[in-house]
Amino acid sequence: MKNTLRLSSLAMMAVLSAVVYADPHPTVEALSSRPGSAYTLFLNFAGFNYTGNWASGTPGSTGAYDGVASGGSFSATQNARIKEIWARTAEKYSYFNINVTTVDPAVAAGQAATDLARQNYYDTTAKVMHTVIGGTGGWIGGGGISYVGTTQSAQSAGTGYHTNWVFSDQAPSNTRFVAEATAHENGHGLSVWHQSDYNGTTLQNEYSSNNSSVGNGSFAPTMGNSYSSQRGLWRNGLSSQFGPSSPQNDFNVLMSNNGIQLVDDGNGHTLGTALALPLTGTSVNNLLAKGVVSPVATAGVYNPIGASNYTTDFFSFSTLGGSLSLQVNDGTQYITPGVADPGATLDSTLDIYTTGGTLVASGTRSTSTLQTLFSGTLAAGNYVAKIGSVGGYSSSFGGG
Repeated sequence: MKNTLRLSSLAMMAVLSAVVYADPHPTVEALSSRPGSAYTLFLNFAGFNYTGNWASGTPGSTGAYDGVASGGSFSATQNARIKEIWARTAEKYSYFNINVTTVDPAVAAGQAATDLARQNYYDTTAKVMHTVIGGTGGWIGGGGISYVGTTQSAQSAGTGYHTNWVFSDQAPSNTRFVAEATAHENGHGLSVWHQSDYNGTTLQNEYSSNNSSVGNGSFAPTMGNSYSSQRGLWRNGLSSQFGPSSPQNDFNVLMSNNGIQLVDDGNGHTLGTALALPLTGTSVNNLLAKGVVSPVATAGVYNPIGASNYTTDFFSFSTLGGSLSLQVNDGTQYITPGVADPGATLDSTLDIYTTGGTLVASGTRSTSTLQTLFSGTLAAGNYVAKIGSVGGYSSSFGGG
């Protein structure tokens, strides 16, 4: 008999309720990645009327995502796109105690009577960012706009430091573009500058696309131009803000925000502490076989390059011998339980050991499906599956 054991990432944590405002806005399904976290990134697809100036522009009223009228409602297709954009964005921040959500924190605080009341709430609340996803950006230009380094601190009312924009109506059906831009603008709020390309000391591109990397296996920096790559990743590279002599390690910058911490997935991180694969009867429970693979600090520095610079998750299992499959799905599974969402950031590894620590098999990487798969035979006995990261350019998150 062939057993298929699927190791996936974080199970879906959507809150099935609706957000209702006094000002007329379409209803958005309430989705949250890590409720109760220290930081909140609120993705607002319902439109917003911004009062006053924001930096050098006057935002005024931004319509809801994809041009939905204030008294209208999202179609099934639009709701599916919204959920995918949220899931792709949540993936980028899944290491951290950060809740990426469509639930407006101003509602829970009783400060949602008007859009102005909401605006004042965001401006005076630390560790909250409000991202307006809609419009074409005619008032300022570009794909999105944000202040840099403002999310962690409370600001004075009216400054707008805790509101940023993603101009999704430039390409509303391109969920990758909208999500990458959303992660990018929130990266700015969390103090990260652009990732750039240099030739020696000469700036080539302010927004690095990793040499226009596209197709299966492609990756580019989220803080550059990752709109066309399979994966957008946090990067240890060069920023135009600081010049070629001062590298920017995106992960270190994110971790420098007051109160941001890494999330421990609770799995065993050594051979001796391996967690038994969770079963329902005799089948692996795919929703519970999950985890987070994240960089570890060496001398206070989180280096996203090199497999040894990442945490590893260990799962124990037994077999009666014969044909066996083990599959690691890179990425969250917020959209369909047991199936990896699009937008995965981990480049996973899978190794199988005896309980005594002898390596007996390794998985094969598939860039087209963002999975690592072992399919073969094992002798009867007890084994441990080790999940890690290739640790190349900058892997981020995955199953284990």
